[in-house]
Amino acid sequence: MAFDGKAFGREVVEIVKTYLREQLQPLEERVKQLEAEAGIAKAAKPVVRIRAGRQQ
Repeated sequence: MAFDGKAFGREVVEIVKTYLREQLQPLEERVKQLEAEAGIAKAAKPVVRIRAGRQQ
């Protein structure tokens, strides 16, 4: 049986993602709780306006 590097890589990536998701979940919950207590809402993305037309 030949080694399939792409399949191996996909498996490793999935394992790492699952591990990190599990490890970071309590931290994400705590941050949400602290933000709620502090009254911090998720900030909207800044709006960048570019003037139409030519500048001279």
